[in-house]
Amino acid sequence: MKYNVLFVTFCFLSSCCQNALGQPMQFTDMSNRQIKLNHEPQRVVVIPIPAASMLVGIDENTQRLVGMHPFAKVAAKEGMLSKMFPDIVNIRSDTVGNNFMPNIETLLSVKPDLVWQWGHLGNDIITPMENVGLTVATLNYGKEAYTQKWIELMGLTLDQRVKAQAMIDWRNQVINDLQQATQNISETQKPKVLFLLYFNSHIQTFGATSHNNYDFELAGGISLNKDLTGTRTLNIEQILVWDPDIILLGNFEQGLKPQDVYDNPLLADVTAVKNHRVFKVPIGGFVWDAPNQETPLYWLWLSMIFHPDTMHWPLRELIAQHYQQLYNYQVSDEQIDQILQIQLNQVSNYPSFSLATHKGNNE
Repeated sequence: MKYNVLFVTFCFLSSCCQNALGQPMQFTDMSNRQIKLNHEPQRVVVIPIPAASMLVGIDENTQRLVGMHPFAKVAAKEGMLSKMFPDIVNIRSDTVGNNFMPNIETLLSVKPDLVWQWGHLGNDIITPMENVGLTVATLNYGKEAYTQKWIELMGLTLDQRVKAQAMIDWRNQVINDLQQATQNISETQKPKVLFLLYFNSHIQTFGATSHNNYDFELAGGISLNKDLTGTRTLNIEQILVWDPDIILLGNFEQGLKPQDVYDNPLLADVTAVKNHRVFKVPIGGFVWDAPNQETPLYWLWLSMIFHPDTMHWPLRELIAQHYQQLYNYQVSDEQIDQILQIQLNQVSNYPSFSLATHKGNNE
């Protein structure tokens, strides 16, 4: 499998590229600020939610991660991260409060060499940490280029440049493959897709700045969310007006499942409901509905959901291969079922993701 070739060398090369612990380090963060470290960071707090699992994946262990967002810990427990790295459940998740505001007392107690924080949300969540002498580097959200920059910066600070570049190359290879696979799909053949962050407590979706708009376009779909400003609360009437062909349910609302949508009588005439095309998004090392190290697998999954008659990637095999390469972990068929949310999605017209394509982890 060609995606496998992108990773063949990083496992042994990365061990040859280690900096001495005491060597100073300097880099430019995503706010274009110069960050200086006295040595390679050994204690890192990651406040941006998806980036904690990315750090663990790049480093293949939890030893340097000393703090993360509470939802990052929830996702780790519910997904594969806690199965691959059981110690993740012991890492502090009280280093940040509401709206990504840092908890200074807790941060000082874990003594981080480096704190990753969102840069696009303003200085109010950065300055308090710098005022007490903490070194803060920023990440920005929204574009695929931004996510690739996360990987590049984390690879630099963890001295895992070779692995980070292999991850970026993999992403670009999948982007290229999907662009070629979808280039002849007409607009009328593309499904209208509605993504819901929440449904049971209230109906909420994302807006124009979300990376999901790019994801859907790449996979051959039309995002009904793409012109909304900011995260939006919807009502049933708006869903009826849009009449989506596919409804995707994210992983941020605990317990949300396709059956909840099917059970709502007000949505009975929506095309996605009538055709049983409501799907729960997978959750692996992190939730696939957020940018993360497994996003290429999400793109391929989306294309198979959007175009089940024409898109036939060996997804189970690819999950097994890339879990070995990302995490040095041999995932089982039962765990792949869990990642793909097979049980929750069995009430829908879910692609079979047949075991026939899963030939092993080391091919």
